[in-house]
Amino acid sequence: MSNSMGNMIGTINRAVKRTDEVCPIHGTSLVYIQGVKKVKPFCMRCTIEQRDAQDKRMHEEYKVSRFRGYLKGQSLVDRADTFGYTFATFKSNTGTSEHYAKQAARQVAGTYLKQPDKKFNCLFYGNAGAGKTHLAMSILNAVNDNAEPMQRCLFLSVNKLIREMKNWFGDKTQVWSPKHVAELVHKADLVVLDDLGAESANSQATSFVQDTIFDIYESNQRIITTTNLSMDDLYKTYHSRLVSRMQEGGAGHVIDFSKIRDKRRGL
Repeated sequence: MSNSMGNMIGTINRAVKRTDEVCPIHGTSLVYIQGVKKVKPFCMRCTIEQRDAQDKRMHEEYKVSRFRGYLKGQSLVDRADTFGYTFATFKSNTGTSEHYAKQAARQVAGTYLKQPDKKFNCLFYGNAGAGKTHLAMSILNAVNDNAEPMQRCLFLSVNKLIREMKNWFGDKTQVWSPKHVAELVHKADLVVLDDLGAESANSQATSFVQDTIFDIYESNQRIITTTNLSMDDLYKTYHSRLVSRMQEGGAGHVIDFSKIRDKRRGL
């Protein structure tokens, strides 16, 4: 210890004076700092415990922001209200196709939640407006809010992602470079790729799109894909190896929404 540091500590120790008051918690004398009138007598042990509790609280808040804050902080959604989708807000009647889809999605959520190291992908396919995005985000919210240890969840609208990446090629000051996307996906514990096929406008996906999506599946093996395309249309739009990756390890985790009518149009 340097002489200056030792002198400073010595000065502080000499300035701290005991009082006749006693801490009701620790039974030790309260102290005050000589010459500082605004500071009331206090318990040294209480002060240390409060500081330690504050440090622990700040550490937990930082940890929560890094993990549970990942979903809202890093995702690409088409509409902000998507973050509010939960199982509770997905309405379905017992015995309907919606009900069976919801139950299947709940089982998927439970597996991702309870088995954070299990690698498998899911595929939700079928009609537009059938609730695929709603249930996919419901899974993310369930895992994001309840997983212990915490898991990083990520939602990517494929159409918006492709637009952002193309913008980056025109302006390298933008954020969504291929490297950034790969790092985000790799860092996440659970990913939703939403509305696959919307970016290809009813034609075969370009090489850029196919390579981008394939790289995402390479970076993470816990991905939920939603698409309005049928299985036949998926094979027409994307390479067979890519469609295979969408279902990798996902036996029993392919959910067919084709029997559910467009809920957005009230049909």
